[in-house]
Amino acid sequence: MPTQTQRRRRDDDDEPRRRSRRQVESDAEEASSQDEDGDVSMGGAGDEAQLIKKLVRYALACEHARIPIKRDGIREKVLGSNSRSFKSIFDGAQLQLRQVFGMEMEELPVKEKRTLKEKQKATARKTNGATSSRQYVLVTTIPSQYRTPEIIAPSRAPSSREEAEYVGFYSFVISVITLSGGELSDMKLRRYLTRMNASQNLPMDRTDNVLAKLVRQGYLDKVVEKSDHGEEDTVTWCVGSRGRVEVPPDSIAGIIRLVWGEEKPDDLEKKISRSLGLQQPDDDAGDA
Repeated sequence: MPTQTQRRRRDDDDEPRRRSRRQVESDAEEASSQDEDGDVSMGGAGDEAQLIKKLVRYALACEHARIPIKRDGIREKVLGSNSRSFKSIFDGAQLQLRQVFGMEMEELPVKEKRTLKEKQKATARKTNGATSSRQYVLVTTIPSQYRTPEIIAPSRAPSSREEAEYVGFYSFVISVITLSGGELSDMKLRRYLTRMNASQNLPMDRTDNVLAKLVRQGYLDKVVEKSDHGEEDTVTWCVGSRGRVEVPPDSIAGIIRLVWGEEKPDDLEKKISRSLGLQQPDDDAGDA
């Protein structure tokens, strides 16, 4: 029988081999965690499914607060160390959003350069101009025939009535600006709001506060041109990135038809097409 000293010596001799084997296994695991493209694997389909669910929850939370879903936010709050797997996780979340919620993430258009200084800066770095906003919002994928108030009702937060009034207000403002050529002076916008008694018909807050909220959420852009001659600053209102996505020309056309109702003129459809740049309808369709 080997003595205790012999056993200890034998164990000491085996220790480098055990450490070496553990090191080799660790290196193998690290190597297997990278795919051919150098993307880091998440260790299994279960981990990927969890990240997809996490991205879906993040997208819904952003939309509830009406803030854009940013790529940087996805990498920081959802992916963490798995940032190289962005495409597979994003595609998986898109599929789940479409199948379960009837929505999908759509990229916001790049914010337009409004002021002269912004345009000059954009021209100076034209070769490096941004082609992607790297921000998304959720839009519905439900077929148009099912987009009715009975199916897509206003959110209950803070209340269905207040949400409906808010959506109606910004849809009206965006429509007016769009039909005015894409921009509207502050004086003219105030005139329209006075005609609709906005100060009395907006129960959620004062008109100025609601407009400021629309700017924060990306529905409107407030462009302020500073005067160099001691005169008043020029304020112009334009449609923001979210506003262009949520209230496109087709939606504005629907608002116009709803306002006219049964008393619409015979050439209304042609006027709508010219004003919004939509496809010209057939003569029969315009007379319907």
